[in-house]
This record gives sequence, structure tokens and C-alpha cells, in this order.
Amino acid sequence: MAAHESLETFDLVVFLTVARAGSFGTAARELRLATPSVSARIATLEHKLTTQLFARTARGSTLTPAGERLVPYARRCLDLLGEAHQAVGTEASSRLILAAPASLGTELFPPVLKILSDSSLQAHCRVAHSREVIDLLLDGTADIGLVINQAFPASITAHNLCRSRLLTVSHPRHPLAEQPSVGIDALSTSRIAVYRWNPDADILAEIFEYPRRPPERPVQLLGLPSVAIELAIKQDYVAIIPEFAAVDSLRAGTIVELSLTLPRWSLDVQLAYRREAAQTNAVKTLLANVDAIAAGIQQD
Repeated sequence: MAAHESLETFDLVVFLTVARAGSFGTAARELRLATPSVSARIATLEHKLTTQLFARTARGSTLTPAGERLVPYARRCLDLLGEAHQAVGTEASSRLILAAPASLGTELFPPVLKILSDSSLQAHCRVAHSREVIDLLLDGTADIGLVINQAFPASITAHNLCRSRLLTVSHPRHPLAEQPSVGIDALSTSRIAVYRWNPDADILAEIFEYPRRPPERPVQLLGLPSVAIELAIKQDYVAIIPEFAAVDSLRAGTIVELSLTLPRWSLDVQLAYRREAAQTNAVKTLLANVDAIAAGIQQD
């Protein structure tokens, strides 16, 4: 076998379908193939990669560690192929591939897409962690990215959109919501949900891990601030989230900001792009509207 034997695109489609479905039979029905055909394609893929991708049991198929590692690469390959097909009939300078963490994409994809569509420009949005966004920019998979608290290599240009405070919020009926002054000690018996923007958030969470904290009052670390807000609204948590994620809920009155401040903690929301992408119409359009984008994630 050649050291880098080529992979079939459809084999990757089959692989991802089995990974999601959890069984060869279910994947076969979704793909309208015979189950032996699915098994044969996975066996071929495993042979080419010289590793087992699934552990087969009577109850279904689960990914091996090697299979788990392949999943993001398979998705990325198929995403690139889809983008290539769409790009064929589109002027490169009119098309943008934008990447951002889910926490930023929720807030920023809509205004960015509106700015581009108003200028008759196309965009593809991709979700990735901030560090992965930089990798996508470096290998040309993305043209522009939105990230949180990152350092950049020399080939990437970055602009700070805003500095977002970390807020302590709760449901309006939470006992702490009525107190004029809330100290860290006051949260020792509250359920707490901390937005985990990167490993630095672990340090923040440790501040609230008191020895006397009851086990039914945990400190949870969450990758999405929207989930922390839901816990505050529905399960009486105190949520620690960035201001950009809290704007709409604060305006709606479903949460309120507590008097506890965290002066050392803030997040820089950054817009980054490859230098060679700076001359495309899409990137120029976004750069001309940086203030409007930033305004959408800040309180009035």
C-alpha cells in the first residue's frame, strides 16, 4: 500500500453517517445502501488508514480513539469540497468564509451576514474554537475569523472589536438579586455556571469552590454562555458570562446583573484575517463596518 493512499470522498460520507447513527444498518438506510456495502466501504477506509475506526458490538458501532480523531478531519474535507463546488461559479472576491466559536457566532453571524448580503456578497459560516479558528485562517480554510482572547502569528492581522466585561447574573427572583452588595462569599451556597472561554476560566471557577459548598450546589463550567443563561432562568443558577452574550436577556428582563463585580476578568472579542484576504471585497466590506458589528454585542 502507498504511504498516502487516496481516500474516496463517499467513504468519508459513509464514515460520518455511521459515526452519527451508531450502527451500520441505520447508516445504510439513511444512505439507501445495502448494509454489506456500508461495511465494505468502512473496511476499505480502515485498510487505507491502517487502523480500526469502529468497535463493532451486537448493540451497534462506536468510534475508536482513531475514529474520533478522524471525525473533524472528515468533516473539514467534505466542507472544503462543498465550498469548492459553490465557489466555481462565484467571484472569489465576493465570497467570504467566516469562522467563529459558537458563543460568538450566535451573536455575530446574523449582523455580519446582513452586512454582506446588503452588499450582494456571499458568506459561508463555520463554527470552531478560537484556537481552531486561527488554524483555519493559517491554512486558508477561512478568510476571516472572530475569536476571544487570542495571540496571533505575524501572518494574521487582528482588530479588537470590543472588550466585554464578565457579568454575574441571575433570574430577577433569585435571593441575591435584591441585595445591594454581593460579595464572593455570598455565592458559597448558590449554584454557579461559569462560561468557559478557554482554560483561564478554570482559574475563575476555582474562586467559588469553597470547602463548605454543598454538593447539590455545584460550580459548572460551560462552553456556551447561552446554556449558562438558561440555567440562571430555569434552575436558579448564578451565571458568570460575558457582556456580549447577556445583552438581549438583560434587555428582555429575563436576567438581571448582580452587584458582584469581577474587575480582573474581561474578554477581548477580536476580528482576524489573513493579510492576503484583506483586498477581497468581502473583507473590505466587513472592515468598513467594524463599528456596527461591535455595537451589536455591547449594551446601550
